[in-house]
Amino acid sequence: MPAHTRFNALVSSIAAAVLSVFAKQRPKPSVKDIDRMEFKTSTQRMGVRFTERIRDVFRFKWLKKH
Repeated sequence: MPAHTRFNALVSSIAAAVLSVFAKQRPKPSVKDIDRMEFKTSTQRMGVRFTERIRDVFRFKWLKKH
């Protein structure tokens, strides 16, 4: 192993050790954060109103037997 390769390995090992000591830990997401990230679909918020006729057409897709 050439001398400059060993030197680079030593320097990178020291840098990794120093960075691991001073690295910030990310806080774990709270329940509030997870609720905020959840995509909730609401047709009324989108400005779409479902009539009974539209519901009858799409009902078979919503109610699938497993």
